[in-house]
Amino acid sequence: METLLDVGNVTRSFGGLRALDGCSFALRQGQVTCLVGPNGAGKTTVFDCITGFLKPDAGSIRLSGEPIAGLHRRDIVRRGIARSFQNLRLFEEMTVIDNVIVCLADETGNDPITAILRPFHSQAVLKRKTEQARAILETVGLLAKADHLVTAISFGQQKLLCIARVLATDAELLLLDEPTSGLGATALDTMVALIRRLSGLGKTLLVVEHNTRIVRDIADQVVFMHQGRVLAAGDPGDVLERRDLAEIYFGGGH
Repeated sequence: METLLDVGNVTRSFGGLRALDGCSFALRQGQVTCLVGPNGAGKTTVFDCITGFLKPDAGSIRLSGEPIAGLHRRDIVRRGIARSFQNLRLFEEMTVIDNVIVCLADETGNDPITAILRPFHSQAVLKRKTEQARAILETVGLLAKADHLVTAISFGQQKLLCIARVLATDAELLLLDEPTSGLGATALDTMVALIRRLSGLGKTLLVVEHNTRIVRDIADQVVFMHQGRVLAAGDPGDVLERRDLAEIYFGGGH
């Protein structure tokens, strides 16, 4: 499989704290990679650097061989990378389907002036976007909740809606930050099944996940981070069975 994303020797500091220290790993196209490690390992900082929320101090990030480090986050989305967040960042005053529609790519006819001067064209654009949003909601299992307010659906369904909004960007590479955190058993199984389904549809995923059982279940590759560095990357079984890494992950060892 071809390398889709290459993170090369990336460093990022906040004052005297080095959150990333020569961080390097690669993502293969069509695979699920789980990013694991103790709290403070630098996992979310990696997400922020890849998606343009932070600019690395040094190192390179390449998507299909093209450098993207330092690009604006909108440009990175247009190039095919989208992410979810630990805090859901949903529009709670809007319906489920409208939360998806606002994430769909802009097109001519979706602005107020066109709506006034060319109302039929504008209506056609809205109809097309509504159909796209309904198809995405069906993929994540939320079509029956399309017209509900976000506040009227469960926390697990809100997590699925976050994935739907990421899918609405039509990105090839999806970065999911702790998608299973806080979920009960049924909702957790639903999320795991969705991640598998997205992989089957050809999406490439980078997932921050703390539950090693889930990691073994969904990952093609595991990247283990500690103190801003990648200590190991490879087959889930090989990485997760290393005693030295287990001591760091569960026992706080160095």
